[in-house]
Amino acid sequence: MFADYQVALEKSDAALVYVSLVNGEHLRWAQRALGQGRHVVVDKPAFLGLEQADRMLELAAKQGVCLAEATVFAYHPQVEFIRQQFRVADSAPCRVTATFSFPSMDPDNFRYRRALGGGALWDLGPYAAAVGRVFLDDEPASVACRVLARGGPDGVETAFAVLEEFSNGRSVVGTFGFDTVYRNRLDLVGGELGVEVDRIFTTPPEASNELRITRRDGAATVTAPPGDAFALFFDHVLRRIDAGEWGQLSSDLHRDARTLHRLRQAAGVE
Repeated sequence: MFADYQVALEKSDAALVYVSLVNGEHLRWAQRALGQGRHVVVDKPAFLGLEQADRMLELAAKQGVCLAEATVFAYHPQVEFIRQQFRVADSAPCRVTATFSFPSMDPDNFRYRRALGGGALWDLGPYAAAVGRVFLDDEPASVACRVLARGGPDGVETAFAVLEEFSNGRSVVGTFGFDTVYRNRLDLVGGELGVEVDRIFTTPPEASNELRITRRDGAATVTAPPGDAFALFFDHVLRRIDAGEWGQLSSDLHRDARTLHRLRQAAGVE
């Protein structure tokens, strides 16, 4: 055990570093770890801006190491279960509606501090950016984003809404923030199937979510398999590192960083 991050980097022989600090500290410690030739996983948002993400991905490529962002909900087995429901129905989601919002926090929470990477767009924007990649396998052709509320001593955005338009008439619509009662929900609709799921972004490891499945001939409830999204994500990262094939992880980080950059620009907070 180490009481100091720098001492840990100097004395540990760990091949992989997980950076899970306040958002404003991600760049500094990821850069130091990458500079030592270590693989790095960074909690979301990996970096505060596309320029930082580009620089760190270039450094990781130069060092020949993996750089990944821990937006882990996509690794929960319920996500593949949902995809399978659409495949069986010979359908695909074309309209996605997301809500992720929770009550306000202690005023001293870093999420209210601009200098620490606070604000709902940094904290919850990665989910808004990743939904289209995960369920539509695409980047949006156009984005709109509006700040709905501000708060805290720095007046950071505490809620926002998005509209992401994709090719072939597909869309992601969502509201995100930390100024309401708890909501964590996703509704996916295709030509032949609809799926509603709660706790999609932060499902407890022991939970087996009940999904509401809607077809043209009626609706039913099915139980998705449980799973520890964090453990499954890190298992995937370690297997990719062992195989020397982590390009998709880097690509996912970059795609989400590009989308988040566009959302922030559209909201006027970049």
